[in-house]
Amino acid sequence: MTRRLAIVALLLCACNDVPAPPNEGGSSSGSTGTGGTGSSSSSGADSSTGTPMPETVFDVQLELELVHDVRVTVTTVGASASATVVPERGYGLVADGTTLEGVARIDRYPEIGATVYTARFDGAAVAGGPCGDAPVGLALSLHLDDDDRVIAGGLTGYCDGAFAGVPAIEPLRIFGRLP
Repeated sequence: MTRRLAIVALLLCACNDVPAPPNEGGSSSGSTGTGGTGSSSSSGADSSTGTPMPETVFDVQLELELVHDVRVTVTTVGASASATVVPERGYGLVADGTTLEGVARIDRYPEIGATVYTARFDGAAVAGGPCGDAPVGLALSLHLDDDDRVIAGGLTGYCDGAFAGVPAIEPLRIFGRLP
């Protein structure tokens, strides 16, 4: 029995499916960075400086809680990804219309025909909001079904700038279709 536990522990430690560190953009092993879902430039680099040019994976207006709009933009520069989210209404987590910018991650799952986009944003405290005077950490998670271009997910707010634990309020639902 002890030997079995040791083998299981070894297998868990040897697992290489560990997510990228939070401050390093890019993607998980095997991902292409764009997930095959966006437009790309023909050269991918600035010929005068040799630096990669930003590529827009998508820039789309989606529904927030089925009644408001949210603009979501995901871009890549080389292996790094970033996301910008502008919610029409902030629901006390951020001021209405605030532009949130943060490091993103793009994970492609070809076995299920999907791509997952995640990002983290730092938000300021909102007077009268669910977090009171504490800063807000916001986590974005979007799932794109490659077959019918449906994108759905949520924006979750955490108090004290954390990105884990009990959310300040229920995750804000995001839904729409890519063109």
